[in-house]
Amino acid sequence: MKSTTFSSAADAVASNQDLLEEILLRVPAKPLLKFKSVSKQWLSLISSSEFCISHAHRHRDNASLTAAALLFHGGIPHNNPSGGFNTIPLKDQCPKVPFLDYFEHPDVRIVQSCNGLLLCRSCDKSFILNYFICNPTTKKFRVVSFPEVEGFVYSVNLAFDPLKSADYKIISIRRLVWVSPRFQVDIYSSKTDSWTVKALNFSRDENTWLNNGVFCNGTIHFENGGKSLLCLDVENMCLKEMSLPNQMMEAPVGSFSDSNMFLGESWGHLHLTVTYISSHCLQFNIFEMAADYSGWFMKYRVNLETLIKASPVINLYPDLEEEACNQVSSACVIRSDSDKDEASKVVAFVNGKAISYDLKHGTLTWLCDLDPCPDLDDDRSDYEAFNVYQYFETLSCV
Repeated sequence: MKSTTFSSAADAVASNQDLLEEILLRVPAKPLLKFKSVSKQWLSLISSSEFCISHAHRHRDNASLTAAALLFHGGIPHNNPSGGFNTIPLKDQCPKVPFLDYFEHPDVRIVQSCNGLLLCRSCDKSFILNYFICNPTTKKFRVVSFPEVEGFVYSVNLAFDPLKSADYKIISIRRLVWVSPRFQVDIYSSKTDSWTVKALNFSRDENTWLNNGVFCNGTIHFENGGKSLLCLDVENMCLKEMSLPNQMMEAPVGSFSDSNMFLGESWGHLHLTVTYISSHCLQFNIFEMAADYSGWFMKYRVNLETLIKASPVINLYPDLEEEACNQVSSACVIRSDSDKDEASKVVAFVNGKAISYDLKHGTLTWLCDLDPCPDLDDDRSDYEAFNVYQYFETLSCV
């Protein structure tokens, strides 16, 4: 009797498309990949772009669409089985991050992480750069074939917002020589599977740097060599310059300059973390861009010195020298709840150790140790600054 009742209930669900969709929308991305093999109906439903968008909205609203892990090319990437990058899980039950070992490309490097998709680059034996988009969750990837045009590629970036569309764009900025305008943009649309070319009007084109692109709120933000922030409006293809905050504002006592700046995004909030050169203090300030882009404001001032001194996890002076400076190699602000105007934690890489600082409760957690980079010159730090990329589980197609 129970078997018959269960079978009738299952048939009722299967025959009700709306009810089936409502149930599947609550399932995380990874199990849904296996559910595609249940039937053609389930395959068609889960593979649809409408379902992918609804799934992203559902898991964003209940705060489950958060970074599951961090990926980075720090420490020793050469002996790492993940194909050149390291991983740090951020969730207690975080599944194993899929490695990129299914690529037939040497020396794969991550260029950008954008809401679950990765823009990657490899270099072949002829020193030719190859770019591709991949989804580590689905293990699907697409090689980017650039149009044959003049000039040299200045920057390649990804623009993707799964809450608005299942489609993404690849933005390739070229710098032309002795030609006006000096910059042109090649735009690839996954929706049309085609490229378009547009001129990029930007008056201050001398000594312009487009480093470490971060996509947030329809705009790609670049670090301009520590001088300013350059913002590319993806819809209108307009590049504007924006001032950086006063990095030395509320700097720790005894610090004589800023050390590193780390630009990042979380839940639609743009952050800039600034570290300082100081032998007696381990502090970094976190600035946030106002929602109307009117300017930066100080969001958090994080001082880990007291916590670190009380913990054997991190040696404040790794070289056992009283005047040794702390080395903050990277920092990443992570939010876990879109309904609150507060960040959850900041993951920092300090003196060769990855630590997580809970911004709400003020607690410090050790995550892992890093091995020093090999074969560095004597005048370079064993733990140089590097970028950190957030990994999300997503159904997004490439």
